[in-house]
Order: sequence, then structure tokens, then C-alpha cells
Amino acid sequence: MTWFLFGIAIVWIMFGTLMLFATQVVRENCYNKLKSWDPRMLSPMPIIGGVLLLLSASSSSQVTFIVILGLLSLLKGIVFLFAPRQKVSRLTDWWLGGSNRTHKAWGVLVIALGVSVLATLVTAIH
Repeated sequence: MTWFLFGIAIVWIMFGTLMLFATQVVRENCYNKLKSWDPRMLSPMPIIGGVLLLLSASSSSQVTFIVILGLLSLLKGIVFLFAPRQKVSRLTDWWLGGSNRTHKAWGVLVIALGVSVLATLVTAIH
């Protein structure tokens, strides 16, 4: 499960970097496609990701941190699956309609999360 944590850390670092340095490209290519999808169709992804994070937590030196990320991911998937459609649509519209500055700030946060997960792996290996 170390490979899953490594992979998710790299994906978060790459996506965060894209959000930070190519915000408009990400908005045009990714966000516009997400606007047309029903969030309920995407809910299995965070649920599966959360389960995999929970299963791989023991591979990390900071088990609690990875467990919290896994639980947050599970919660996101469950909310998208079972929350009223109108509330989920308002939430996704709010997220996708944010300013470039907001998305750049989230990019920095995503990079920090990716680096943090990567750091827990490095310290677990040594």
C-alpha cells in the first residue's frame, strides 16, 4: 500500500502545481467538464480513495494523518452520494465558480498535502 500513498502524493503535487501555475488551463479543461457531470456519478472515487487511504495508513509513519485524510475522503463521497441534489449542486457551483486567486490558494494546499504524504512515507522507510 506504500505505492498507493506514493502515487496519490505525486498526483496531488502535480495537480496542485497545475492549479497554481496554470490556473486558467485547469479551469477550462477540468472544471468545465466537471460542471456537466452529476456529482453522484463521481462519488465512488472519493469513497474508494478513502478506503484505500485507510488501508494504507499503516504504511505511513503518521498513521493518524493518513486515517484523517481517508475519513475526510469517505465523508466527501458519502455526502455527494446521499445529500440532496440541490445542496450538492450549490456546493460544486460555489467551488467551480471561485476566483483564480482562490484556486491558486487551493493549489498550494494540495501541494502541501502531497508533500506531507510523501514525507510520511520517507520517514516510514528510514
